Amino acid sequence: MLRLRDAVPSDLPVLVALDSVAAGDPQRARQIAGWLASAAVYVAERDDVAAGYLVIHHHFFGEAFIEMLMVAHAQRRRGIGAALLRHASALQGQRKLFASTNASNAGMQRLLAASGFIGSGIVHGLDEGDPELIYRFAGS
Repeated sequence: MLRLRDAVPSDLPVLVALDSVAAGDPQRARQIAGWLASAAVYVAERDDVAAGYLVIHHHFFGEAFIEMLMVAHAQRRRGIGAALLRHASALQGQRKLFASTNASNAGMQRLLAASGFIGSGIVHGLDEGDPELIYRFAGS
């Protein structure tokens, strides 16, 4: 059974543990703590175990932006990312919702397309040689 809920500050160790970047980058743990303090963070739990999380900010030209979508490696390709994206879309209603991913992240590109997001632009120079692809939820 998959359950989505608002994250709370005490979720920090759990989110750090499931985040594939945090294992090798202590800055990510600080970033997750910052998100918990200042952004809308949602946790997906399968059988009462955190399986993924999503972060929404409103700093993208004043619009909602999915800053992070992370699913625990062992939980990928089981609908958790799609459920988090549906949740984010439902929360926004008819308001705009944006997301992005690197050009090299084909899995996230497929997930965004399957979840109703359409291409909206490209930003070069963030990660050298790997442009950032911007998406907008087509329902907004």
